[in-house]
Formats: sequence, C-alpha cells, structure tokens
Amino acid sequence: MIIAKTHYHEHAARYILNRALADLLNNLEAEPIFIFIGSDHHLLDCFGPLSGTMLAAAAPDLPVFGTLEHPLHAQNLIKEIRGIKKLHADKIEIAIDASVGNEEEIGIIQLRQGSLLPGKAFAKNLPPVGQYSITGVVDIRLNSQGARVNKRPGLGHVYHMAKLLSEAIGDWHHGKHSGLE
Repeated sequence: MIIAKTHYHEHAARYILNRALADLLNNLEAEPIFIFIGSDHHLLDCFGPLSGTMLAAAAPDLPVFGTLEHPLHAQNLIKEIRGIKKLHADKIEIAIDASVGNEEEIGIIQLRQGSLLPGKAFAKNLPPVGQYSITGVVDIRLNSQGARVNKRPGLGHVYHMAKLLSEAIGDWHHGKHSGLE
C-alpha cells in the first residue's frame, strides 16, 4: 500500500514525505531504524547510501544503516541485516533503495507499507527488508530485449532525490524530538 508518492521536483515534496513519516511514525514507542541499501560503486545505485550518509550527518542520533562509507549491498546484505535485526529486534525497519520504472517515473519517491526486495531489477535473490519501504526511481526498466531505449540518467537527480529524502526524514526526526510535531 502506497502511503505517500511525490516527485522530487514537486514544490511540496519535502513536506509530503515529512507529513507521511510523522503520521506513520510519531505514535511508535521505539525509534524506527533506517536501512539504506545500494552500492557506492554504481552511480544510480548510490541513492540509498548517499541518502544514508546525508541523514547520518543531519541526525547523528538516529539509527541509520547503509552509508557511502559502509554500504549495504548484494555481497553483504544478508549478513548485515542479520546483525541489525539482532541488535534492533523490537524496532520498525524502514528500508530505502533505488528502483527502476518508466521514463516518466524517474524522480518519484514513494513511501509504502511493506518490505522491499533489494536487487529485484537485476534478478538478485535477496531477502525482503523492512516493514515499510521508501524507493526512489532513478532509471528506466530495460526493454524486453534487455536494451536501453534512451541515454542513462546522471548523478544529478539521484543527488537531489537523496538530499530531499534525507531532509524530510531529518525534519521528521527533529520535529518529533523538539515537540513541534
């Protein structure tokens, strides 16, 4: 179930994501944990770790896993998730990852109920992560022959999407802990 969906260019995008997070998370007893998935080696797959790095800098007391320095990716995800679950068994997990879609969907960020399947676009067999998920559409799905139909997007939109998402989560966190929510 989609809880919030917005394009990062939308004027109210930060507010939309912040309000959706507040509605979802403010009544939880335990602070949620944020699990950012992706690789620092692939330009478009860095949405997760770039967002995680930005959020960790903005809200150092928030439990953030998956940064540019310590990314969670296909090679280490299963082991790392096992350790995270052991340390934070009682917390709600929000998983964040890049995704693919249609050309007109590039730039959309959505928060939804339910886990995400990391690596699905590349037919990786990884376990579902999170009770809630946030995805950012960074590229298009390949056509049925596995070919690109247009040029590959660059880092610019991934950076701006990561910045917007980390600011929205940071706003929620600071608002909750300052009594403004």
